[in-house]
Amino acid sequence: TAAALTVTTATTFDSSGFTINTTGAADTAGGAVSITTTGLLTTGQITTTGGARTLNDVGLAAGAVTLSGGDVDAGAITATGSAAESTDTTTRAGGAGGAVTMTATDGTPTITLSGDITTAGGAGAGTVVGATGAGGTVTFNDAVTLAANRLITTGATAGDIVFAAADSTLNGAFTLGLTAGTGNIDFNGAVGGTTPLGAVTISSAGTVDVDAAFTAAALTVTTATTFDSSGF
Repeated sequence: TAAALTVTTATTFDSSGFTINTTGAADTAGGAVSITTTGLLTTGQITTTGGARTLNDVGLAAGAVTLSGGDVDAGAITATGSAAESTDTTTRAGGAGGAVTMTATDGTPTITLSGDITTAGGAGAGTVVGATGAGGTVTFNDAVTLAANRLITTGATAGDIVFAAADSTLNGAFTLGLTAGTGNIDFNGAVGGTTPLGAVTISSAGTVDVDAAFTAAALTVTTATTFDSSGF
């Protein structure tokens, strides 16, 4: 437990089985977690939630989570904004979720998802309820492998889920649930090209953009503004 955690350069890092907690104290935003290694980066749970409000004020933001290693094996990440507090009934917005960014840098870069990711914004408050905070964008800059059935949610408001590059492929014989609220979901790399996914469910999104071949046991898009898989 700390106000924030920064590891600028290490050969390896392993916190598996333990929780890195930078949740804000009362009336304090969550602290960022930034870890960079040249070799394997393995984390257990990471929590960077915004601290609870004790006074009449807007919600507080969660800390960002940035993981960059030769390969990355990430446990569950919770980076949610805190709720606003309005005992005086004034309209106030919730805090923003923290952005989550993962990058693998070795010759065969792989990001393994060993836990779910939640970056939803906090609830608004007031007689006329304020806006829910924006969700944090989740970005994968390299190939992703599911270690088990996984959920990624940025909440009901803005907050994208991005498999960012052509080599940001996605594989693993497990189910995947994605919730982006009004945020976009972008698959730039092939999905299931090496190991087909199980059932993929997109519960909500603005634009869903599929820019490469997509192989899965099933695909369900419950709510989206637009969907584009033209050319694939």
